Amino acid sequence: RVRRQRQMCIRDRSVIKSLILAFSMYSRIPVPHVWLEEKDMKYTFGFFPLVGVVIGALFSGWLIFARKFCIGTITSMCVSGVFLLLITGGIHIDGYMDTMDAVHSYGNREKKLEILKDSHIGAFAVIMLVTYVLAAAGAFSYIFENKNTDIFIIMGCVFYLSRISSAFAAVNFKSARNGGMLNSVVRSVSGNVVNIMILLNYIICIAIMTYVNAFAAALCLIVQAAVLVYYRIWSYKIFGGVTGDLAGWFLCMSELCCMIVLVFV
Repeated sequence: RVRRQRQMCIRDRSVIKSLILAFSMYSRIPVPHVWLEEKDMKYTFGFFPLVGVVIGALFSGWLIFARKFCIGTITSMCVSGVFLLLITGGIHIDGYMDTMDAVHSYGNREKKLEILKDSHIGAFAVIMLVTYVLAAAGAFSYIFENKNTDIFIIMGCVFYLSRISSAFAAVNFKSARNGGMLNSVVRSVSGNVVNIMILLNYIICIAIMTYVNAFAAALCLIVQAAVLVYYRIWSYKIFGGVTGDLAGWFLCMSELCCMIVLVFV
């Protein structure tokens, strides 16, 4: 009985530490500082979608607040962009830019993987980031000017949904290389348990989105699935698998595609 109690206590500590690690690695949301070991990473991707819950709730709250107090579209958009960069730390944008540099190098696979590890940015990273921001700004203006605030809640759920898909890909897709932060976390993941956690988050996300606006939810789910399938095929073909930078690219693209499709709602 004592041994069983000790095992439960250790498991509980690992769960709490995995939750803290998910927020500390993939956001700038304040969390307690704890001493972490490799075994404490095994549930990290199971808790990663919760980062999206917090981001989405704050983002939706800001849009509703801005609409209620008649804050202009451009101001609301700029504040939203700054808010997202501050709360995420820009880690996913960094991955997106590194990926764009690698893809537009037109080198072989080894060359592209080397560019992903390079901390410097090239011209194509800047060009594609500007393109991304312009596309997101155009979609945001339509969404914000919509009189139906249900779309604001759906947009908040997109941050939740994209991180569910990202966690699924990280755990189940082949890694492009042995090193890197993503691979180090995945090696410690408890696969079956994390996949169950991801599935539960997916069901909860679908339920919330469907309750708010079934049509918008269906469009976002279809687009998210399409981007995930494309991500799998594209990353395997060009890079031989996924990396942390590619995961950042996927997160950015899935959120942008959902924003664009919400324009048609």
